[in-house]
Amino acid sequence: MPRKVVAKSERVQDCPIFKVGDRMTFSLPELVLSECDAVCAIALADVLPWAIKVTAGGKPSDRALLCRGCRGGRAQAGFRLESLGEVALDPARTRKLVSLRVIPMFASLPDRELEKISEMIREVEFAQGEEIITYGEPGRALMIVTRGQVEVLKPDDDGEEKLLGILSHGECFGEMSLLTGNATSATIRAREPVRALQITKEDFDALLARNPVLNRYFSKLLALRLNNMSKAFSEERNKGVTGDLTMIGPAELIQAITITDRTGLLSIKEEGGAFIDIFFHDGQIWSIESSGEDDEEQFYEFLSWTKGKFSFEPRDAPSERTFTKDTTSLLLEGMKRLDDAAVAG
Repeated sequence: MPRKVVAKSERVQDCPIFKVGDRMTFSLPELVLSECDAVCAIALADVLPWAIKVTAGGKPSDRALLCRGCRGGRAQAGFRLESLGEVALDPARTRKLVSLRVIPMFASLPDRELEKISEMIREVEFAQGEEIITYGEPGRALMIVTRGQVEVLKPDDDGEEKLLGILSHGECFGEMSLLTGNATSATIRAREPVRALQITKEDFDALLARNPVLNRYFSKLLALRLNNMSKAFSEERNKGVTGDLTMIGPAELIQAITITDRTGLLSIKEEGGAFIDIFFHDGQIWSIESSGEDDEEQFYEFLSWTKGKFSFEPRDAPSERTFTKDTTSLLLEGMKRLDDAAVAG
């Protein structure tokens, strides 16, 4: 078992990093960041050889270990090392780390990154038949199945649930609504007793922001889904495409038209009677007509629609462009508004 060593600052002179009593905690070969009050590269380099010695069973020094300092030697900190003996790993934490390591999206990450991720994750359990995600609700978390199976269900036009698939160990769900900002596109129900790892939307966003490997992984998932929709537009280039907003969210629909550089009219009618007609020219929004007083505001409102029908008909766009905002910028602003509304609500 690893030995934990704590370097506690007890002498501090004009140091920009440490104050008296701050700790750096080692469980070599790693720093236990969750138990570090502050970290300094200079102090770390100076204390590390002693931490290695203590980890190997050596006796900590009776004197404070001074770092070489910075600011021309004016700033300095002294540390006293203490061995806490062997670290008893928490069984639940160990189980989470083992579960993460065998999941494809986490398999290539170093242990120290898995440690950070494990701190964001909560283990949750669901009884057979329990609804985990409800169709049409805002996305709140990413779930990763570690035991059992879940059913993916979606209501048809008559309101009857249809089984779309079954997910089991190592597979995730809930990520698409977090990535796109759209409402959840299916109901997820426990087929049998299920254990899963849960990452909240806030932690998921922070995780993608700081981890390029996971960012690429989920970007590929999003791109794959968009590509499937884009393929429908490409294959039907000279014909119309119709569909339901329960099958593809508004933001994904706009992106599918944009990345295939389509020219034509996208008409959407929301279940409550609101409508919006968007003309595209080479994938860019050319003009908008809607049931709202302000077409741009109606576009932002459209991004929140979860029920309705759409059709795309190839046709020439109006000769005069009446809507000049860049489509990608418009989408980004719309997604930001959805996020802000979700936080406020």
